[in-house]
Order: sequence, then C-alpha cells, then structure tokens
Amino acid sequence: MKREMKLGLGVVLLIVPFIATSSYADELPISGKWAGSVVQVGFDLNGDDVSANLIDAQIKGSFGMRSLDVLSEYMPVGLCSTDPDVWEFAFLYSKPILTFANGDQLWGTITSGSMCMHSLTAEYTGEGRGVYTGGTGRFEDASGTFTVTFSGKNLTLLTLGFGFAPIRGDIVGILALP
Repeated sequence: MKREMKLGLGVVLLIVPFIATSSYADELPISGKWAGSVVQVGFDLNGDDVSANLIDAQIKGSFGMRSLDVLSEYMPVGLCSTDPDVWEFAFLYSKPILTFANGDQLWGTITSGSMCMHSLTAEYTGEGRGVYTGGTGRFEDASGTFTVTFSGKNLTLLTLGFGFAPIRGDIVGILALP
C-alpha cells in the first residue's frame, strides 16, 4: 500500500504543475530596454494648443523587439514636489507601437501616468501604465498590460522653446496571445 501511495503521489506531483500552468499558458511576460529620441511634432491631438511628441527608439527585448514608436501628448497638472521648478505633466494621449524583427507589430495605449520635468535643467523622468490593444501577425488580437518608465533631458526647450530630447527607458508587462 505504501508503494502504491508513493506512486500515486508522484503522479499527482508531476501532473499538477501542468494543470496549474495550462490555464495561464497564453499569458507571457514581455520586457525590453529602449533608447532613442523624442521631438515635438507640428500638430495638436486634442485642440488644447499643446503639440504632440513623437518618440523614435530602438528596443531590445522579448520576442525579437526592434523598434518603438510612440505618439503622445501631455498636459501640465501642477508640481511633482515642493520644488516649484519641478513640473508634472499627465498623459492625455499616448499610443506606442512595438515593431519586431519579422515585421509584426504590437499596439498599445497608455491609460495613466505622468512625467516630471525640471524647468531649469530640462531633465525629466516618468512612468506610464497601459494596455496592449492588438497588432499584426502573431500579435493580432493580443491583449495584456504593461508599465513603461523613462528619462531624458530636453536639449532645446530652454533655448528654442520646443522639445527635442534623448530618451531611454524600460517596459515590462504581461502579454496575452489568442
């Protein structure tokens, strides 16, 4: 009886991990490190007289990530701290597109987050949270969530009054494939 019980327990211990992970088999971790540039573009996405920004970056990460392009618009919402020179800007609109080595794309929408920028040094940091909204190829009908962190220094804000800056960051999340 003991031998049969050990054998039965062994079989259960071998099968349970497969049962537990099979319900999550379509949810995969996704992450990447990216760097590139951000520039203000000559149009306003929502009529508030603030120009949108376009990020063009290279990314290395999961599934053969190659490039990241993001169209975003921010709105000033106050101060990030008690320092009157550190301003907070909330995301009004942000649509990232990840392009992979084989040409497939994964689309997203940032749903919340903000950026803090020092008005004297033009250095900034930020974080956004978002959802994947589909894509092309293997990412058609994909879903999931992600968090992106970023930082940089606006090189032209103080001298020319518009944005052009290096930017770098990380993205992590969970991707659900159909």
